[in-house]
Amino acid sequence: MPPFVALLVALLCALPLRALGGGPAPPAGPVLLRDTARLYALGTYWSILADHRAAAPAFTLAQVRADSLAARFRPSTEAVPNRGSAPADYWLRCRVRSDARAGTAWLFALGVSNSRAFDVYLVGDDGQVLHHAVAEDGYAPRDHIVPSRVVNFGLPLRPGHTYTLYVHSGGDLFSFGLVERTHFLALSRSGDVGAALYFGILLALVAYNLLLFFSVRDRGYGYYVLFTLTFGLLQAHMMGYLQLLWLRELSNPAHDLLQQALLGINLAAGILMVRAFLDTARLLPRADRVLRAALLLTPLPLLSVVLNVGLLQVAPVLVPLLVSGLLVGVGLWQLRAGYRPARYFLAGWALLTAAVAAYYLRTLNVLPVSFLTEHGVRIASALEVILLSLGLADRINLARQERQQAQQQALAAWQQRDEVQQRANQAMRQRAQELQQAYSELEASLRTTGRLQELDELKTRFFTNISHELRTPLTLILGPLTELMGSPVAPAPVMLGEQVALMHRHASRLLILINQLLDIARLEAGQLRLHARPTNLSVFVRNSVAAFDSLAASRGVRLWAVVPEAPLMASVDHDQLEKVLTNLLGNALKFTPAGGKVQVSLAADDDQAVLTVADTGPGIPAAHLPLIFERFYQVDDSPGRRHAGSGIGLALVKELVALHGGTVAVHSTEGMGTTFVVHLPTGIEALHMPPEAAPPADLPCEAASRAGAGVDLPAPVPVWGRELAAPAAEYLPQSAQTVISSETAADDAAEDARPLVLVVDDHADMRGYLTSCLSTDFRVVTAEEGEAGLAAIAATLPDLVVSDLMMPGLDGLALCQRLKTDERTSHIPVVLLTARTSDDSRLAGLGLGADDYLTKPFHPEELRVRVRNLLRQRALLRQRFAREITLQPRDIAITSADEAFLTRALAVVEQELANPAFDVEHFAAALHLSRIQLYRKLKALTDQAPTDFVRTLRLRRAAQLLAAHAGNVADVAYQVGFNNLSYFSKCFREQFGHVPSEHAASVV
Repeated sequence: MPPFVALLVALLCALPLRALGGGPAPPAGPVLLRDTARLYALGTYWSILADHRAAAPAFTLAQVRADSLAARFRPSTEAVPNRGSAPADYWLRCRVRSDARAGTAWLFALGVSNSRAFDVYLVGDDGQVLHHAVAEDGYAPRDHIVPSRVVNFGLPLRPGHTYTLYVHSGGDLFSFGLVERTHFLALSRSGDVGAALYFGILLALVAYNLLLFFSVRDRGYGYYVLFTLTFGLLQAHMMGYLQLLWLRELSNPAHDLLQQALLGINLAAGILMVRAFLDTARLLPRADRVLRAALLLTPLPLLSVVLNVGLLQVAPVLVPLLVSGLLVGVGLWQLRAGYRPARYFLAGWALLTAAVAAYYLRTLNVLPVSFLTEHGVRIASALEVILLSLGLADRINLARQERQQAQQQALAAWQQRDEVQQRANQAMRQRAQELQQAYSELEASLRTTGRLQELDELKTRFFTNISHELRTPLTLILGPLTELMGSPVAPAPVMLGEQVALMHRHASRLLILINQLLDIARLEAGQLRLHARPTNLSVFVRNSVAAFDSLAASRGVRLWAVVPEAPLMASVDHDQLEKVLTNLLGNALKFTPAGGKVQVSLAADDDQAVLTVADTGPGIPAAHLPLIFERFYQVDDSPGRRHAGSGIGLALVKELVALHGGTVAVHSTEGMGTTFVVHLPTGIEALHMPPEAAPPADLPCEAASRAGAGVDLPAPVPVWGRELAAPAAEYLPQSAQTVISSETAADDAAEDARPLVLVVDDHADMRGYLTSCLSTDFRVVTAEEGEAGLAAIAATLPDLVVSDLMMPGLDGLALCQRLKTDERTSHIPVVLLTARTSDDSRLAGLGLGADDYLTKPFHPEELRVRVRNLLRQRALLRQRFAREITLQPRDIAITSADEAFLTRALAVVEQELANPAFDVEHFAAALHLSRIQLYRKLKALTDQAPTDFVRTLRLRRAAQLLAAHAGNVADVAYQVGFNNLSYFSKCFREQFGHVPSEHAASVV
């Protein structure tokens, strides 16, 4: 053994106060205190009384002094009495006599640590009793007369007098003694000096290995430092120095928590250190997996203090033993594999495991209390720290030797490899050229594949959006047609005109979308040819802009054109150029809010005509500007976008302008607006187009010219040889223009008892069409988006809601979720309309509580039938609720949010049945609703007003009480909240057909 290791062992042996035991047993009789330089252990002087009555109160001093219990004390045969972990309450008794000189200060001192509280009673020969209670929590100065980590307090022992000393404790280890104060102070200071040397050596090891960690950068040294630090703190805590120096105010549970936390960290650091020390991840993979699993055990000691349940209570004992045994096993495994540093590790952990086992065997009363059982863990762990440090040093030497050998082998291999390398370089250069070429081809292929995937995604989004764009017009065409074909009576001329105009407008919209798709297909195939002729662009632009005046005025946008008076000639294809201008103007008007401006200007620049379309809309983010002319690309392609579109309009603009030999550019600033600039060559040179590429003669000229438009047609469309304009706003149904107020709804309800249906759709024509479909059987109000729909629901509380799925802002799914999760509106049925046909969207809507789901285009009669069925189901549900309430106030099963609301309402009324002052205001306040909301909710669910609801429950409870003979009629009336007996009898007769007294008699 190295000399400094032997020195450390000697220091550790001097560390603690010697145990208050050991040596031969003293003679029987009282403890005679003469020698002030001696510590008197009381172990064999004690007589012990064990109280195993778990549920009974503990014995008092007076009881144990009585003859009946005094005879039950049994003398101790142990130097330090140890009762193991058997639960009991103990009384200890011995006699003490001081033969020292007067003025000697004797202390009662605690030897081996005992965490439990105890009481000390000193009974003099004159019968006087001195009581001193040692608390379990905290560091009390009265329990530490001499500043020390060991509990000590004074006993007033007068020379020549004999005292009886009693100790009452629930602990399991009784290590008590008597010592003169000065001698105790000397013993404490000598122990403190040894402890200082002990912790100083630990700190030196920490500092040394920390320097090695920063220089070598080996994680094993870092884990060693953490292990040694936590080990030192744990020892300082267990020896009482942390409590003595810094943690005096902590309670005993807090100290237990700190001790088990330090133990868990120490075990975890030990496992990590061993993994790095023995290099198990590389040399022993299976053992490394076991060590990683063992890390999961390290929090268990801390959890045993926090939870204090079940098997966790033995975790502070079992976990250190299991981890120590596991680490010893891994060390043996590695030592058998021939890893030299493992011998240091194995020796250290074997010592520690043996010391831990001895300590816990002492706690189980298998081994007697001794110096090794109480201090062996500290000695063994200190030796382990030193041995691990030696092992780390040996590991460095071994690594250095291996590195030197590897360098020598590498040098020899390098010389041989250099020769081989020279021969291989030529082949490698040739191969590198081949690989570079293959890489270039692969990179080009990946770029092409990525571009194709991106294009496929764009096309997928395009077809998803275009399906919605097609289904809405089809719904507004097929629906009115179905109505006209199925109606036995010819509609009124005004209504027929509105329906024909609606169908024509959306048929034209379909034609526009189809022509856009055909143009894209012809452009991709290279089959689109221009049919150009000389044109005065000034007149052309002025006339084209004028066609949008009505649309701009309807949207509150100021539109004007700035064109030169002098002719500006160019050879262009009228139809294709009109598509370009219509697309740009349509987008500008679509994205410019009310009050904004759109300006179209034309100017000559050398041999080019410059056409500019500028708006004051929200602008386009800079990141999207390079992509907006890509096919199928949309700046906002989310389902809830505010402006619908197909994503092909601007791509068509770019390619049509390119066919004319021009260019198109865009400039935009977010929040300021967007400007599109088109450059076209001037002159009258014809751009010839073959006859087969000309538009068909039977296609309406202006309809074909607007094939690129992305908005509804702004100009009249020729139909049947005349112009059929879009219907004016005054001919649309009133419900399609605005959402009625709550007062209007209330007035209408007074005059019209039909159910009220709310239609929520961002498409004005669709709102109008749905209104015309439903208004024959129902009262209808409308809202143009989800937020407006919520406001209309709060104002009118409709009987049913029909909502589009895809809307800007709050879409149909979100609206449905808000309704179904709000207790005030959860009873309202919701029908969702959508152009999406996938199962996912349908399941999402139904999953959020939607009552029905209808796909566009739909048959108008199917919509009416589904609405009627849902309203009929709600009526049947109201009847059921009303019937169950009238049967028994408490017998309603909770199967839905509405029934849960009714259960709450029943509970509130049940609680206030005997309160005659309980009225509608109190009822609404208890349910956190307004009076109007409570009235509407109860009326919708039970077809009863709140007053009738409460009165019905009171009368039913009165009938139950009368049937049970719970009192006379007057008593029962007061119990259910009626102050007026005549009014109670009147209401009872109306409810049951007979007076209360007859009801009680009929039950008898």
